[in-house]
Amino acid sequence: MRPLAIEGPIDNSIDGDAPPPESIGFSVRRAWGIVRRRSSFILAIVGIACFIALITQLLATPMYESRALVQVELNAEGDLSVGGSDRERSRVANEARTYRSRSLAEQVVRDLDLIHNDEFMNGNPVPEGRTSQPIIQRATTRLQSMRRINIDQGSDFIEIAIRTPDSTLSADIANQYVESMQERKLRLREIRREEVAAELDTEAARLREVALEAQQRLSDFRSENNMPVGAGGAEDYSQFNRIEVEAASAAGMSAAGSARSAGASRAAGMRTTATASSSLLQQQQRRMDELVNEQARLSVLYGAGHPDIQRVEAEIAALSQNMATEQQRAIAAETARVSAEAGRERALAQSEASAASARAGRLAGQLNALRQRMQAHTENMPELARLENDVLIAREAFVQVAQRAETIRSSQDSSGINSTLVSPSTASSDPVSPRPLRTVAATLVGSTMLALLLVYVLELFDNRIRTADQLRRLFGLRTLGMFPIISGTSLMSTEDNPVIKDPQSLFAEVARSMQADVADMPYDGECQSILITSPLPADGKSTIALSLVAAASAMGRRAILLDLDLRRPSPLQAIQREMPGPDLVDYLANAAMTQPLLPGSSTEAEREIKTHKPVILSTRDPVRDPASLITASRLQRLHAELLENFDLVVINGPAALAVRDARTLTEIADSTIMVTSWGVTTVEQMRAAIESLQGKIDAAVINKVDYVEHARRGYGDSIQYYYESSPYYSGPVPSRESLGRRIRESLERIIPARFRRSDEDVY
Repeated sequence: MRPLAIEGPIDNSIDGDAPPPESIGFSVRRAWGIVRRRSSFILAIVGIACFIALITQLLATPMYESRALVQVELNAEGDLSVGGSDRERSRVANEARTYRSRSLAEQVVRDLDLIHNDEFMNGNPVPEGRTSQPIIQRATTRLQSMRRINIDQGSDFIEIAIRTPDSTLSADIANQYVESMQERKLRLREIRREEVAAELDTEAARLREVALEAQQRLSDFRSENNMPVGAGGAEDYSQFNRIEVEAASAAGMSAAGSARSAGASRAAGMRTTATASSSLLQQQQRRMDELVNEQARLSVLYGAGHPDIQRVEAEIAALSQNMATEQQRAIAAETARVSAEAGRERALAQSEASAASARAGRLAGQLNALRQRMQAHTENMPELARLENDVLIAREAFVQVAQRAETIRSSQDSSGINSTLVSPSTASSDPVSPRPLRTVAATLVGSTMLALLLVYVLELFDNRIRTADQLRRLFGLRTLGMFPIISGTSLMSTEDNPVIKDPQSLFAEVARSMQADVADMPYDGECQSILITSPLPADGKSTIALSLVAAASAMGRRAILLDLDLRRPSPLQAIQREMPGPDLVDYLANAAMTQPLLPGSSTEAEREIKTHKPVILSTRDPVRDPASLITASRLQRLHAELLENFDLVVINGPAALAVRDARTLTEIADSTIMVTSWGVTTVEQMRAAIESLQGKIDAAVINKVDYVEHARRGYGDSIQYYYESSPYYSGPVPSRESLGRRIRESLERIIPARFRRSDEDVY
């Protein structure tokens, strides 16, 4: 009997959500295994996608594409000097956004009257003379689906591509885009110009009034404070300095006049008249010179006493006397003249000195008055400066706004960003679509990538248990066997069990391998007790329990199957009804002895081991209250009797997540084996079952394994190569399936597993 405190080797990962690191490892082999497992799903997605793409391309209307090349030009000089390449790219991108705008597409629809075009409206044009905004909006939406705007990286070129069923229409629309853009810009600029000009005119009028008010305040201040233009500033100081210089000059002139008057008096006394002369005196002097020359000449010719010489000497004496008289008269005249001139100069100097003195006094008075006015102006200068500054600011603001308005009126039409059609679109005779081969190839690549992505997502969220490696990595459990799917009729009797009926079958080989592993599990005493349970009903634990008993009996062990899953009908109860004698209820009620249950042995000459017939002990009908029937004392007494008479007691317990009976039964069994259903039992169910049994799980068994599908998935275990070992087995061996069946089964697996369980799989 198993001690109550012993727990199975449970991995720590059951207490958390994340598996151990080795459980999330990834390799090329695992990736290829995933692709192999989901190959039908991948082929289905790729095939359907390619088929739809091919049909769509074959039925599609031919489309023609025309392209117009537009160059973005920046006309504003100010814009060209600022911003650099990043700003230029931003402007080109903004221009492209304008070409992508819905309003421009609507304008193109209106300009080309596309709502009345049969090709554009796909054979459903609007009748002539009939239009409405909803119709234009639908046509605009259609045009936007037909156009594509491309920008070359680092370039100022924009490509406009239009795709329609008519090549000429495509070219017309592509070229019209540029014309409509230019017309739209001109219209918007005109509207904007008028708006801005009106705003600037209003602002200029306001600033003009402000400037006039500021000028009036300045004028009033100057009038109130007697401050003409320039007062209190440099002009006042210049005038003060000029008057001060003139006053100093007048004082100097007065002093100079007085000095000159005194000097004139002194100069008059110092002048000499010895050299005074007159015209007569000068004539007499010339006559004297002639007479002296003549006397000298005659003296040489005649000598002294000659009459000519005497005559000359007499003239010289008379002339000398006359000259002396004339000299006296000239000196007297010169003396009178000098005295008169000195008096006149003295009077003139005195007059000039008086005038300069008077002027100096008058200038000194002006300097005092100007000094007082300058002091008053200095006190008013801050207010005057403020008023002048207000006038200056108001005048500059008015001038700037007026100039801005004039600039806008004259230059707005040529400023900003413009587009130029450098390569007009032309009609093309080659359709751009449909292209079946390229489309199918692209669909093949895209659908393959999508299928691989979906496969990865499915694998990521696939939490169903399918391999022994999962049980080992996630729960630390050893897997004793992976049983293939068998039909429900094999459970109707012990004789029909494949282990007994077909001992060389694949199922029997797995059962014998499990029995050998069970025999090696530790147990007390000479008899072994094994509990078989599962997370949920329909996992096939009855099949595993019966097969284990059959394999042990075939190997010479006296084995009995004790069915304690009494709440619902089961094949084991059907087998019990076919057997004579008491059932489990009788034994639990002490109404029967276990001795008659002992199996008889059979030995054949050609066999070397002794075999026994498997024994099943169950109820004939479901029990309404098994909890009251299976009490600890009754069950332990029956279990002890069975241990005395058998070598192996296999207990078929109820599902661990259904009722608490399985947890009670773990106390009396030596080992507990958890049965999982291949591809049905989830990791969460297994974790919950282990937790409900308090971790008292020793090993696991995977039941209902689809060997063909398991091998196809390529998990890398021994089952992957089962078909190569088929000569060792007798009876039918699951063969590899056709592609059609694999696709059908892949679609069936999409349906939740609970809707695919049949009645024959329940046990």
